[in-house]
Amino acid sequence: MLRIYCSHSIKMCLCLLGLSVLTARAQETNSGRFTAAYLRDSSALVAVGDAPQSASSDLIINNFITAETKFRETLAQFSFKRDVILQTIGCHGEVTGEYVRNSVFVLDDQGQLIERVLYHPKPTIKEMTITKEDIQDLAGSQLFGLTELNSYNFSYLGEEDLNGRATYVIGVGPKQEPDPCHMRSRSFIGRIWIDPVSFQPIELRGITEPHGKQRFPLFVTTRNLAVENLFFPSTTFADDVLHFPHKSVHYRINVRYYDFKRFASRVKIVEIEDQVEPTFLD
Repeated sequence: MLRIYCSHSIKMCLCLLGLSVLTARAQETNSGRFTAAYLRDSSALVAVGDAPQSASSDLIINNFITAETKFRETLAQFSFKRDVILQTIGCHGEVTGEYVRNSVFVLDDQGQLIERVLYHPKPTIKEMTITKEDIQDLAGSQLFGLTELNSYNFSYLGEEDLNGRATYVIGVGPKQEPDPCHMRSRSFIGRIWIDPVSFQPIELRGITEPHGKQRFPLFVTTRNLAVENLFFPSTTFADDVLHFPHKSVHYRINVRYYDFKRFASRVKIVEIEDQVEPTFLD
């Protein structure tokens, strides 16, 4: 997100300062401060937690990788719908702009998930620009968390109660430092709460890097839709203040995933006058 269009005022600055304080409090979790600075520090993530790097912790991480690999393979056999609402929020909690994008995701004839947009009215957000990286994150790190499992370092941080449910907690950071000169190479930095029986993620909290001149929010993705003994994502939520050089913007994300179905047909990608269009086949 970049290109901010707004003038300054003392009233607005005081309002945004209040929003920053509220957001910081909202990001306080049982596991400690959930802040952008903390999440960007991969070494800090590895150091946090009372559990030593033992054989048991290695087993937990390996079981998580196995379970997540199975989830990716299974998800590739499903279509699903996704409803996105991106909003900018004013000082009094009012919505000042909105971006809506409702889609269905299907598998193409080359085995890749593709998006078919069903509803996308003209956006009304004026305080900032929704960029291609924002859209990329919606179908990447905010959906999966880890886009490429073998490109991350994992650290077992211990056990934690999550909404009355016992979980293992794993810290995640990319093996290679995100490069702001390559914005399309997106990396998740954060924590994953794992079911101790199935070793599947039930919640992910983090941020996507690199930022460059743009700003991206802290987000939470919940996986609690039980489909064929796997936990599929149900929601992604973010409510954060994005601090640009000359302006701060209160930004909110609400995403819903639903209607997961195994494919009854396949999709072929064809080019029509330099535009790529999905064609549904029997």
